[in-house]
Amino acid sequence: MTDTIQTPAATATDEASEAVQAEEFLYLAPAEIIIGTNVRTDLRADHKEFRKSIKERGVLEAVTVYRNEDGQHVLLRGQRRTVTAAEVGTPTGLLPARVVPQPADADRIGDQMVENIHRAGMREAEIVAGVEQLALLGVSAAQIAKRTSIDRPTVNAALVVTKADQSRNRLDSGDLTLEEAATFAEFEHDPEAVERLENAKRWRRSLAHEAQRLRDEAAEREADAAEVERLRAEGLPILSAEEVAEADEVLRIERLGTEDGESLPEEEWPNVPGARVQVVKEWVYPEDEDDEEHEDDEPAEPYQQYVPVWVVTDLDASGLRRRGGGSSSTASADEGGESEEEAEARREERRRVIANNKAWASAETVRREWLTGFVARKTAPKGAEALICEAVVTGHHSLSKAMDHRHPMLFTLLGIDVPTGYYGAGHDECHKIATKASAPKAATMTTLAAVVAAWEATTGKHSWRNPTAWDARVLGALVEWGYQPSEVERILLGEEPQPSAESDGDDTGDEASDSAA
Repeated sequence: MTDTIQTPAATATDEASEAVQAEEFLYLAPAEIIIGTNVRTDLRADHKEFRKSIKERGVLEAVTVYRNEDGQHVLLRGQRRTVTAAEVGTPTGLLPARVVPQPADADRIGDQMVENIHRAGMREAEIVAGVEQLALLGVSAAQIAKRTSIDRPTVNAALVVTKADQSRNRLDSGDLTLEEAATFAEFEHDPEAVERLENAKRWRRSLAHEAQRLRDEAAEREADAAEVERLRAEGLPILSAEEVAEADEVLRIERLGTEDGESLPEEEWPNVPGARVQVVKEWVYPEDEDDEEHEDDEPAEPYQQYVPVWVVTDLDASGLRRRGGGSSSTASADEGGESEEEAEARREERRRVIANNKAWASAETVRREWLTGFVARKTAPKGAEALICEAVVTGHHSLSKAMDHRHPMLFTLLGIDVPTGYYGAGHDECHKIATKASAPKAATMTTLAAVVAAWEATTGKHSWRNPTAWDARVLGALVEWGYQPSEVERILLGEEPQPSAESDGDDTGDEASDSAA
């Protein structure tokens, strides 16, 4: 099928008009165009967004063809567009084509090389500018992604950067990539957060992990403040986090005594001069109330709860005394039967555990987001078969358990609702996933996704404390395939974590039970 639009070429002189032939602009069916000889052999026509754009919006830039002796249209330029249009179709079934005289071979080869060698893609700063202009016209992020065939995460990142002048300037100067600029833009209002991101970038640590730590810490501070305000509204004399930090000492009344060395009854605590309430977080370790143990039962996860603690910040004014006398450190040593060095070592280890637990929780968010994109791959990366073989042949318990429970983590990463119940639940969904991957490459990738998801389901805060060889095997493979681990995750790989902002988090809430001694 061919639609023709003829436009006579403008001529300045009679001599020029004899040399210039009239050009034609046609609409041709892609399948009718003969793919001529081209210096470019790698079409890269499998790009998802490019194929989507052709299918939804058609070929926007005309290809160039000439007519051979048989009157057939032979392609000169636009091979990638034509091949893709033939494969996925266009809204009209046609593509625009400019018909020119058949060139000499030397001219054809030269023109094709110039077209591809000197082609330059849009800079990320230009993409941001284009997205901004569409947004100002009222086009939604979803519609921008559809109209431009730019993936939604890139559109979202561009929109974030348009609202942050400093990060956008750094993108324009080439100091940051678009992904990095979007991360910095999110925290541009917080100089301390920006400094932490700068340090992570300088030392080539993952910005994604550092950003997630910042988000989690902000959420924790917000929750702490909300609890303080709640208890304050109930009439309790609450110490703010700032007041706790500024106090020389914060001592729990329950650990103090009267001049006679007697403990003070709890109902008298509010009457102690200068008595205040500090909100602390304490760990709760649930115990399994079921005496019967089941092999598949998961141990209950410990959790934190807020606890209001009556304290004093001025011991002399309170009229109370430390039990046993002496300093708080001496009292601690007397009560616990440990030296100051041992007590400090214990506190340091506790701080390390708290920091690494927080770091692991943040890393889990980033890792699972990365895995969500990874399991959606169409083909498995290099080395996948060996990992699959090891998991299956050795019958690794993580895979066995996932199979017994119908791969709940795989469902989560694939965005499929996890079926409830146990017996038979999820069988049909698993069958759909398996049968959909009918081609060899797809089947390999689906099996790899199941193996990796099974491992992910067994990870937790215990992983950094007691890493296994399988943890190192799987995480090492993910790193080879593009995942950038956080410092705490590197412990699984046998690496000593380097000092970073990950270990410098605000532990005051968790340490309060110790500091208020």
